[in-house]
Amino acid sequence: MNNIDKQELNKLIKIINDNAKSVYQVGCALRKIKEKNFHLKLCKNFEMFCQTYLGISRAYAYRQIAASKTMDNLKPIGDNQINEAQLRPLTRLKPDTQKLAWNYAIDIAMAEGRKLTYHDVNNAVKIITQDKQARPESTNKIVNIDLASKDFKKAYDIFFKEIKKTLKSSSTEKKIIIKTLNALIKHVKSHDYEKKI
Repeated sequence: MNNIDKQELNKLIKIINDNAKSVYQVGCALRKIKEKNFHLKLCKNFEMFCQTYLGISRAYAYRQIAASKTMDNLKPIGDNQINEAQLRPLTRLKPDTQKLAWNYAIDIAMAEGRKLTYHDVNNAVKIITQDKQARPESTNKIVNIDLASKDFKKAYDIFFKEIKKTLKSSSTEKKIIIKTLNALIKHVKSHDYEKKI
């Protein structure tokens, strides 16, 4: 290992040790060590390097690397309050849907007036993956569902068109629309509108 590589490796190890709570910095440093094969200069494999020089498991290191890649995809987001567990469910998604799931999870937590948790993100990922599996080929068409009354169907179609128009014009943030829809869902769930006989 040449002097420059050795200095860079020592710098990366220091970043990992000094920033144990910063998912992004630790993950990026580990990623660089792995990509440049610095670990092979000191140990026979990455697992041994992690245990010997960092005191962490290989699995933990790979989770940190995956979390840092996810954070790259979610930029700009703050690093202070985020932990690897919160980001872990997002690693199952493709990069183009990670941001959608992340924003949805934030909306869930905000709507309930609390901090974001692993469960919020995991639930958002489940909703998005179920939605993708259930979604018909053409997502531009208004969903034609069999509703109880013609009046409700008409109101639903108008409501859906207005949401699509608002999203296209960007006059309202997507977060606000999702938060409003979540409030509407909660309202409907909390009331018994069935006629009592």
